[in-house]
Amino acid sequence: MNMTSGKLSAEFSLQLESLRGVSAIVVLFSHCFQAFIAPFDVTLYSWIRLFGQAAVMMFFALSGYLIGTSIQQNIQNNGQFDLRHYVRQRCHRILPPFLFALVLTVLLYLLAPFLFSSQSHQFEHNFGMMIRTDYSLEWENLLSSLLFLNGFVTPTLSANAPLWSLSYEVWFYVLAGFLPFLRNSVLAQASFILVLVILSLLNPQFLIYFLLWLSAFSSSFQQVQQYLLNHLSSLKLVFFSLALLIACIDNYVFHFIEHTNIYRGSYFVPFNLCIGLGWICWLIQLQYQHSYYHPVWIQSAGFSYTLYVTHFPLLLFILGCFPQSRSYGLGGAVLALLASMTFLIFFAWFIARWLEPQKRKALLPAPQ
Repeated sequence: MNMTSGKLSAEFSLQLESLRGVSAIVVLFSHCFQAFIAPFDVTLYSWIRLFGQAAVMMFFALSGYLIGTSIQQNIQNNGQFDLRHYVRQRCHRILPPFLFALVLTVLLYLLAPFLFSSQSHQFEHNFGMMIRTDYSLEWENLLSSLLFLNGFVTPTLSANAPLWSLSYEVWFYVLAGFLPFLRNSVLAQASFILVLVILSLLNPQFLIYFLLWLSAFSSSFQQVQQYLLNHLSSLKLVFFSLALLIACIDNYVFHFIEHTNIYRGSYFVPFNLCIGLGWICWLIQLQYQHSYYHPVWIQSAGFSYTLYVTHFPLLLFILGCFPQSRSYGLGGAVLALLASMTFLIFFAWFIARWLEPQKRKALLPAPQ
Protein backbone atom coordinates (compact mmCIF):
# COMPACT_ATOMS: atom_id res chain seq x y z
CA MET A 1 0.00 0.00 0.00
CA ASN A 2 1.40 3.34 -1.02
CA MET A 3 1.41 5.51 2.09
CA THR A 4 1.15 8.95 0.58
CA SER A 5 -1.84 11.22 0.74
CA GLY A 6 -2.76 14.87 0.66
CA LYS A 7 -3.64 16.73 3.82
CA LEU A 8 -7.23 16.97 4.98
CA SER A 9 -9.09 20.07 3.89
CA ALA A 10 -9.83 22.73 6.48
CA GLU A 11 -13.57 22.16 6.18
CA PHE A 12 -13.26 18.38 6.58
CA SER A 13 -10.96 18.83 9.58
CA LEU A 14 -13.55 21.05 11.27
CA GLN A 15 -16.24 18.45 10.59
CA LEU A 16 -14.11 15.75 12.19
CA GLU A 17 -13.33 17.94 15.19
CA SER A 18 -17.04 18.56 15.70
CA LEU A 19 -17.89 14.86 15.36
CA ARG A 20 -15.30 13.98 17.99
CA GLY A 21 -16.65 16.48 20.50
CA VAL A 22 -20.32 15.71 19.83
CA SER A 23 -19.65 11.96 20.15
CA ALA A 24 -18.18 12.44 23.63
CA ILE A 25 -21.24 14.45 24.66
CA VAL A 26 -23.53 11.72 23.28
CA VAL A 27 -21.74 9.14 25.45
CA LEU A 28 -22.16 11.45 28.44
CA PHE A 29 -25.87 11.87 27.70
CA SER A 30 -26.32 8.10 27.38
CA HIS A 31 -24.83 7.48 30.82
CA CYS A 32 -26.73 10.36 32.45
CA PHE A 33 -29.96 9.06 30.94
CA GLN A 34 -29.28 5.64 32.44
CA ALA A 35 -28.55 7.21 35.81
CA PHE A 36 -31.45 9.67 36.11
CA ILE A 37 -34.22 8.88 33.62
CA ALA A 38 -34.17 5.07 33.40
CA PRO A 39 -35.29 4.57 37.05
CA PHE A 40 -38.57 6.29 36.10
CA ASP A 41 -39.07 5.35 32.43
CA VAL A 42 -37.28 2.67 30.39
CA THR A 43 -39.23 3.25 27.17
CA LEU A 44 -36.17 4.61 25.35
CA TYR A 45 -33.56 2.84 27.43
CA SER A 46 -32.30 0.30 24.88
CA TRP A 47 -32.23 2.96 22.15
CA ILE A 48 -30.24 5.38 24.30
CA ARG A 49 -27.68 2.73 25.21
CA LEU A 50 -27.17 1.89 21.55
CA PHE A 51 -27.00 5.62 20.80
CA GLY A 52 -24.02 5.74 23.18
CA GLN A 53 -22.48 2.69 21.53
CA ALA A 54 -22.83 4.35 18.13
CA ALA A 55 -20.91 7.35 19.46
CA VAL A 56 -18.05 5.11 20.62
CA MET A 57 -17.96 3.53 17.16
CA MET A 58 -17.67 7.02 15.71
CA PHE A 59 -14.58 7.38 17.92
CA PHE A 60 -13.16 4.15 16.49
CA ALA A 61 -13.92 5.24 12.92
CA LEU A 62 -12.37 8.67 13.46
CA SER A 63 -9.35 7.14 15.16
CA GLY A 64 -8.58 4.68 12.38
CA TYR A 65 -9.23 7.26 9.68
CA LEU A 66 -7.02 9.90 11.27
CA ILE A 67 -4.22 7.59 12.36
CA GLY A 68 -4.04 6.39 8.77
CA THR A 69 -3.78 10.00 7.61
CA SER A 70 -1.23 10.80 10.34
CA ILE A 71 1.03 7.87 9.40
CA GLN A 72 0.92 8.86 5.73
CA GLN A 73 1.91 12.42 6.63
CA ASN A 74 4.65 11.07 8.91
CA ILE A 75 6.15 9.19 5.98
CA GLN A 76 5.67 12.11 3.61
CA ASN A 77 7.37 14.55 5.98
CA ASN A 78 10.31 12.30 6.94
CA GLY A 79 10.91 10.23 3.81
CA GLN A 80 10.21 7.13 5.87
CA PHE A 81 8.12 6.23 8.90
CA ASP A 82 9.49 7.92 12.04
CA LEU A 83 8.46 5.46 14.76
CA ARG A 84 9.84 7.57 17.61
CA HIS A 85 7.79 10.57 16.54
CA TYR A 86 4.70 8.36 16.26
CA VAL A 87 5.20 6.93 19.76
CA ARG A 88 5.88 10.36 21.32
CA GLN A 89 2.81 11.75 19.61
CA ARG A 90 0.56 8.97 20.87
CA CYS A 91 1.94 9.04 24.43
CA HIS A 92 1.60 12.82 24.63
CA ARG A 93 -2.01 12.54 23.48
CA ILE A 94 -3.08 9.54 25.56
CA LEU A 95 -1.28 9.56 28.88
CA PRO A 96 -2.03 12.90 30.60
CA PRO A 97 -5.87 12.63 30.55
CA PHE A 98 -5.72 8.88 31.17
CA LEU A 99 -3.46 9.09 34.22
CA PHE A 100 -5.49 11.98 35.60
CA ALA A 101 -8.68 9.90 35.17
CA LEU A 102 -7.18 6.99 37.12
CA VAL A 103 -6.04 9.27 39.94
CA LEU A 104 -9.45 10.91 40.00
CA THR A 105 -11.18 7.52 40.14
CA VAL A 106 -9.08 6.48 43.16
CA LEU A 107 -9.52 9.85 44.89
CA LEU A 108 -13.31 9.70 44.56
CA TYR A 109 -13.27 6.14 45.91
CA LEU A 110 -11.36 7.31 48.99
CA LEU A 111 -13.73 10.27 49.50
CA ALA A 112 -16.93 8.28 49.01
CA PRO A 113 -17.39 7.06 52.65
CA PHE A 114 -17.07 10.66 53.87
CA LEU A 115 -19.36 12.32 51.33
CA PHE A 116 -21.85 9.66 50.25
CA SER A 117 -25.19 9.94 52.03
CA SER A 118 -24.84 6.26 52.99
CA GLN A 119 -21.52 7.00 54.73
CA SER A 120 -20.03 4.07 52.77
CA HIS A 121 -19.27 3.11 49.18
CA GLN A 122 -22.86 1.94 48.79
CA PHE A 123 -25.55 3.88 46.98
CA GLU A 124 -28.68 4.49 49.02
CA HIS A 125 -30.73 3.41 46.02
CA ASN A 126 -30.05 1.09 43.11
CA PHE A 127 -29.99 3.65 40.33
CA GLY A 128 -32.09 1.86 37.77
CA MET A 129 -30.10 0.63 34.82
CA MET A 130 -26.65 1.75 35.94
CA ILE A 131 -26.30 -1.89 37.12
CA ARG A 132 -24.26 -0.77 40.14
CA THR A 133 -25.04 -0.77 43.83
CA ASP A 134 -21.85 0.91 44.99
CA TYR A 135 -18.77 2.86 43.94
CA SER A 136 -16.37 -0.05 43.79
CA LEU A 137 -12.68 -0.08 42.97
CA GLU A 138 -10.95 -3.37 42.31
CA TRP A 139 -7.22 -2.84 42.77
CA GLU A 140 -6.21 -5.62 40.38
CA ASN A 141 -8.45 -4.05 37.74
CA LEU A 142 -6.84 -0.69 38.42
CA LEU A 143 -3.36 -2.11 37.82
CA SER A 144 -4.58 -3.87 34.70
CA SER A 145 -6.10 -0.64 33.40
CA LEU A 146 -2.82 1.16 34.06
CA LEU A 147 -1.15 -1.34 31.72
CA PHE A 148 -4.02 -1.19 29.19
CA LEU A 149 -4.82 -4.85 29.85
CA ASN A 150 -8.36 -4.33 31.12
CA GLY A 151 -10.71 -6.37 29.01
CA PHE A 152 -7.90 -8.81 28.28
CA VAL A 153 -6.55 -9.95 31.65
CA THR A 154 -9.12 -8.45 34.05
CA PRO A 155 -12.46 -6.67 33.70
CA THR A 156 -12.54 -2.91 33.30
CA LEU A 157 -12.88 -0.80 36.43
CA SER A 158 -16.49 -0.75 37.56
CA ALA A 159 -16.07 2.89 38.59
CA ASN A 160 -14.80 3.95 35.14
CA ALA A 161 -16.52 1.73 32.60
CA PRO A 162 -15.64 3.80 29.48
CA LEU A 163 -12.01 2.72 29.86
CA TRP A 164 -13.03 -0.54 28.12
CA SER A 165 -12.56 1.12 24.75
CA LEU A 166 -9.34 2.93 25.69
CA SER A 167 -7.40 -0.30 26.14
CA TYR A 168 -8.60 -1.38 22.68
CA GLU A 169 -7.58 1.97 21.25
CA VAL A 170 -4.06 1.79 22.65
CA TRP A 171 -3.51 -1.65 21.20
CA PHE A 172 -4.89 -0.42 17.87
CA TYR A 173 -2.12 2.18 17.95
CA VAL A 174 0.51 -0.43 18.80
CA LEU A 175 -0.56 -2.64 15.90
CA ALA A 176 -0.71 0.38 13.57
CA GLY A 177 2.92 1.09 14.43
CA PHE A 178 3.91 -2.19 12.77
CA LEU A 179 1.99 -1.54 9.54
CA PRO A 180 4.57 0.65 7.71
CA PHE A 181 7.21 -2.05 8.26
CA LEU A 182 5.20 -5.12 7.20
CA ARG A 183 6.32 -5.06 3.57
CA ASN A 184 10.06 -5.20 4.28
CA SER A 185 10.48 -6.68 7.74
CA VAL A 186 9.88 -10.30 8.71
CA LEU A 187 10.32 -9.29 12.36
CA ALA A 188 7.54 -6.70 12.04
CA GLN A 189 5.28 -9.27 10.38
CA ALA A 190 5.90 -11.84 13.11
CA SER A 191 5.45 -9.27 15.89
CA PHE A 192 2.23 -7.94 14.39
CA ILE A 193 0.73 -11.43 14.08
CA LEU A 194 1.89 -12.44 17.57
CA VAL A 195 0.40 -9.38 19.28
CA LEU A 196 -2.85 -9.67 17.33
CA VAL A 197 -3.24 -13.40 18.05
CA ILE A 198 -2.52 -13.03 21.78
CA LEU A 199 -4.96 -10.15 22.20
CA SER A 200 -7.64 -11.91 20.14
CA LEU A 201 -7.29 -15.09 22.19
CA LEU A 202 -7.57 -13.12 25.41
CA ASN A 203 -10.61 -11.25 24.11
CA PRO A 204 -12.17 -12.37 20.78
CA GLN A 205 -14.19 -9.15 20.54
CA PHE A 206 -10.93 -7.25 20.17
CA LEU A 207 -10.35 -8.86 16.76
CA ILE A 208 -13.78 -7.69 15.56
CA TYR A 209 -13.20 -4.13 16.68
CA PHE A 210 -9.65 -4.12 15.33
CA LEU A 211 -10.94 -5.15 11.89
CA LEU A 212 -13.44 -2.29 12.10
CA TRP A 213 -10.65 0.12 13.09
CA LEU A 214 -8.40 -1.27 10.36
CA SER A 215 -11.17 -0.69 7.83
CA ALA A 216 -11.26 2.95 8.90
CA PHE A 217 -7.46 3.10 8.73
CA SER A 218 -7.46 1.65 5.20
CA SER A 219 -10.22 4.01 4.07
CA SER A 220 -7.91 6.99 4.65
CA PHE A 221 -5.84 5.94 1.62
CA GLN A 222 -6.71 7.54 -1.66
CA GLN A 223 -6.53 4.27 -3.58
CA VAL A 224 -9.13 2.67 -1.32
CA GLN A 225 -11.31 5.76 -1.40
CA GLN A 226 -11.32 5.86 -5.20
CA TYR A 227 -12.20 2.17 -5.35
CA LEU A 228 -15.14 2.58 -2.97
CA LEU A 229 -16.37 6.01 -3.98
CA ASN A 230 -19.09 4.91 -6.41
CA HIS A 231 -20.43 2.29 -3.99
CA LEU A 232 -20.46 4.28 -0.76
CA SER A 233 -24.14 5.31 -0.83
CA SER A 234 -25.28 1.70 -1.27
CA LEU A 235 -22.85 0.36 1.33
CA LYS A 236 -23.81 3.05 3.84
CA LEU A 237 -27.51 2.28 3.35
CA VAL A 238 -26.91 -1.45 3.89
CA PHE A 239 -24.83 -0.97 7.04
CA PHE A 240 -27.15 1.60 8.62
CA SER A 241 -30.20 -0.50 7.75
CA LEU A 242 -28.66 -3.55 9.39
CA ALA A 243 -27.79 -1.48 12.45
CA LEU A 244 -31.38 -0.25 12.68
CA LEU A 245 -32.72 -3.80 12.34
CA ILE A 246 -30.43 -5.02 15.13
CA ALA A 247 -31.50 -2.07 17.30
CA CYS A 248 -35.17 -3.01 16.78
CA ILE A 249 -34.46 -6.63 17.72
CA ASP A 250 -32.55 -5.48 20.78
CA ASN A 251 -35.46 -3.26 21.84
CA TYR A 252 -37.95 -6.09 21.33
CA VAL A 253 -35.92 -8.54 23.40
CA PHE A 254 -35.50 -6.02 26.21
CA HIS A 255 -39.19 -5.09 26.45
CA PHE A 256 -41.04 -8.26 25.47
CA ILE A 257 -38.74 -11.15 26.32
CA GLU A 258 -36.71 -9.86 29.25
CA HIS A 259 -39.64 -7.63 30.35
CA THR A 260 -37.15 -4.84 31.20
CA ASN A 261 -35.81 -6.88 34.12
CA ILE A 262 -32.31 -7.15 32.69
CA TYR A 263 -30.33 -5.70 29.81
CA ARG A 264 -27.73 -8.12 28.53
CA GLY A 265 -26.13 -6.09 25.76
CA SER A 266 -26.02 -9.21 23.59
CA TYR A 267 -26.47 -7.22 20.39
CA PHE A 268 -23.81 -4.60 21.03
CA VAL A 269 -21.09 -6.18 18.90
CA PRO A 270 -23.12 -6.76 15.68
CA PHE A 271 -24.76 -3.35 16.07
CA ASN A 272 -21.39 -1.68 16.64
CA LEU A 273 -19.84 -3.41 13.64
CA CYS A 274 -22.63 -2.32 11.30
CA ILE A 275 -22.90 1.24 12.58
CA GLY A 276 -19.10 1.59 12.55
CA LEU A 277 -18.83 0.49 8.92
CA GLY A 278 -21.63 2.90 8.06
CA TRP A 279 -19.71 5.74 9.75
CA ILE A 280 -16.60 4.89 7.71
CA CYS A 281 -18.55 5.15 4.45
CA TRP A 282 -19.97 8.47 5.58
CA LEU A 283 -16.53 9.86 6.50
CA ILE A 284 -15.23 9.15 3.00
CA GLN A 285 -18.29 10.88 1.54
CA LEU A 286 -17.66 13.88 3.78
CA GLN A 287 -14.06 14.10 2.61
CA TYR A 288 -15.13 14.11 -1.04
CA GLN A 289 -18.10 16.42 -0.32
CA HIS A 290 -20.59 13.77 -1.45
CA SER A 291 -22.35 14.31 1.86
CA TYR A 292 -22.43 17.22 4.27
CA TYR A 293 -22.33 17.74 8.01
CA HIS A 294 -22.54 21.22 9.49
CA PRO A 295 -19.91 21.40 12.27
CA VAL A 296 -21.38 22.27 15.67
CA TRP A 297 -19.52 23.23 18.83
CA ILE A 298 -16.10 22.57 17.30
CA GLN A 299 -14.42 23.69 20.53
CA SER A 300 -15.80 20.62 22.31
CA ALA A 301 -13.13 18.53 20.58
CA GLY A 302 -10.56 20.25 22.81
CA PHE A 303 -11.90 18.50 25.90
CA SER A 304 -13.65 15.46 24.38
CA TYR A 305 -11.06 12.91 25.49
CA THR A 306 -10.92 14.30 29.03
CA LEU A 307 -14.71 14.28 29.19
CA TYR A 308 -14.82 10.68 28.03
CA VAL A 309 -12.38 9.33 30.63
CA THR A 310 -13.52 11.41 33.62
CA HIS A 311 -17.30 11.68 33.39
CA PHE A 312 -18.26 8.20 34.60
CA PRO A 313 -16.59 8.15 38.05
CA LEU A 314 -17.81 11.70 38.63
CA LEU A 315 -21.34 10.71 37.64
CA LEU A 316 -21.30 7.78 40.08
CA PHE A 317 -19.98 10.11 42.76
CA ILE A 318 -22.85 12.55 42.14
CA LEU A 319 -25.33 9.68 42.48
CA GLY A 320 -23.80 8.65 45.79
CA CYS A 321 -23.74 12.18 47.20
CA PHE A 322 -27.21 13.25 46.03
CA PRO A 323 -29.59 10.26 46.14
CA GLN A 324 -32.44 12.72 46.77
CA SER A 325 -32.42 13.42 43.03
CA ARG A 326 -34.82 10.46 42.83
CA SER A 327 -37.29 12.11 45.20
CA TYR A 328 -38.78 14.59 42.72
CA GLY A 329 -40.07 12.28 40.02
CA LEU A 330 -39.33 12.40 36.32
CA GLY A 331 -39.24 16.20 36.19
CA GLY A 332 -36.60 16.32 38.89
CA ALA A 333 -34.66 13.59 37.07
CA VAL A 334 -34.56 15.67 33.90
CA LEU A 335 -33.23 18.66 35.86
CA ALA A 336 -30.65 16.43 37.55
CA LEU A 337 -29.56 15.13 34.14
CA LEU A 338 -29.12 18.64 32.74
CA ALA A 339 -27.31 19.90 35.84
CA SER A 340 -24.97 16.89 35.91
CA MET A 341 -24.15 17.15 32.21
CA THR A 342 -23.44 20.87 32.58
CA PHE A 343 -21.11 20.28 35.52
CA LEU A 344 -19.28 17.35 33.90
CA ILE A 345 -18.74 19.26 30.65
CA PHE A 346 -17.48 22.31 32.53
CA PHE A 347 -15.14 20.15 34.62
CA ALA A 348 -13.69 18.46 31.51
CA TRP A 349 -13.30 21.81 29.71
CA PHE A 350 -11.48 23.31 32.69
CA ILE A 351 -9.14 20.35 33.32
CA ALA A 352 -8.41 19.71 29.62
CA ARG A 353 -6.55 23.01 29.40
CA TRP A 354 -3.68 21.26 31.19
CA LEU A 355 -4.21 17.72 29.90
CA GLU A 356 -4.96 17.99 26.19
CA PRO A 357 -2.91 19.81 23.55
CA GLN A 358 -5.03 22.81 22.64
CA LYS A 359 -2.98 23.96 19.64
CA ARG A 360 -2.33 21.31 17.02
CA LYS A 361 -0.64 21.70 13.67
CA ALA A 362 -2.42 18.61 12.45
CA LEU A 363 -5.73 17.09 13.42
CA LEU A 364 -5.11 14.05 15.57
CA PRO A 365 -7.70 11.68 16.99
CA ALA A 366 -8.45 11.26 20.65
CA PRO A 367 -8.50 7.68 21.96
CA GLN A 368 -11.72 6.34 23.49
